[in-house]
Amino acid sequence: MESAIIISYITLGVLLFGGLCSLWVYLIHDYKLKNQQLDINKQNISINESQIEKNKIEQINPKAADININLLQYSGTGIHIVRIYNKGKSKAKNVRMGNNTLNNENGIIISSFEDIEGIDSMGHVDFELTCSIQLKSNNSLVLIWDDEMKKDNSKEFSINL
Repeated sequence: MESAIIISYITLGVLLFGGLCSLWVYLIHDYKLKNQQLDINKQNISINESQIEKNKIEQINPKAADININLLQYSGTGIHIVRIYNKGKSKAKNVRMGNNTLNNENGIIISSFEDIEGIDSMGHVDFELTCSIQLKSNNSLVLIWDDEMKKDNSKEFSINL
């Protein structure tokens, strides 16, 4: 009879130890899940705030054009192609060049750029620069345009040829 009581106490001890270990694992797992949820909530708040800021900007400038440039891949023939594109919501009108260093002194022989009547939203226009061997790699270009919000918008670009 005494051995049955000892076995019962050992069984009870193992059962209590297993229960405490299970509780410990549950608490650790719950703690990790709550921290992950907090991180996800912080990320969602950050995403929501940036989306709200973006929406505010779009509401303020729903009719603004946003002109940018991009150099297309160089073919090695001395001709560089420059793409002017409009990523704004409105048409860019009367796109023209302002002060720039695209001249003979900097190695640009011919520029095929002519004033552009308009670039639609998400549209683009390409022009060519024929260059000499004495080409300076870093040139600047200022583009001026009008849109529905404002006249004579300007932006300066650095062109690395």
